[in-house]
Amino acid sequence: MARPKKNANATPKTKAVQTAEAVKTTEKALVATPVAEVKPTEVKADPKAAAKKAAPKKAEKPAAAKPAAKKAPAKKAEAPAAEAPKKRAPRKPKTITVDDVVAKINKRIDKTAAKKIAAEGKAAVDIKLYGAFEAHMYIEIKDGAVTVAPYDYIEKDIEAAVPVDVALAIADGKISVQEAVENGSLYVFGNVQFALKFAKLFK
Repeated sequence: MARPKKNANATPKTKAVQTAEAVKTTEKALVATPVAEVKPTEVKADPKAAAKKAAPKKAEKPAAAKPAAKKAPAKKAEAPAAEAPKKRAPRKPKTITVDDVVAKINKRIDKTAAKKIAAEGKAAVDIKLYGAFEAHMYIEIKDGAVTVAPYDYIEKDIEAAVPVDVALAIADGKISVQEAVENGSLYVFGNVQFALKFAKLFK
């Protein structure tokens, strides 16, 4: 049998060309092969399960209503505190006048002793007040009566000088005429016998 002649002109295929041809051949085979369709598996429905799903759910018992928490009684609106009464400013001490001293001396005179002294005759004493203020007053025994007035007596039998506070102390009975003379707060000038008569008015 005769051997086929080698084509002298044919060039041997390189490995790269052979590999490329083999890849093309494989791709054609893959394209030509029909792909089997994969059907999704049918899942048979369970009639019992379907019935369970379709059955209406039982109405849940409503939870017992919790008793409403007792509200704390609303606090009564506190009445606005009454405004504290404004404190009155302390009254200023009344200014003592000669009329006040005369009124107190007149009340202090012993009426019974005054009648006895007045029966003995007329007598008058002029008293000078000094200290808180300066003024004159007099005590007169005449016609069976005793007069006390806030004036200067010109025709006096005796004269006296005393601080206002001492005169008030004598009028209030806190100190006697004799004590005032002895401690030097009451000065008497003139007839001592007349001075003793007037002292008796304040017993």
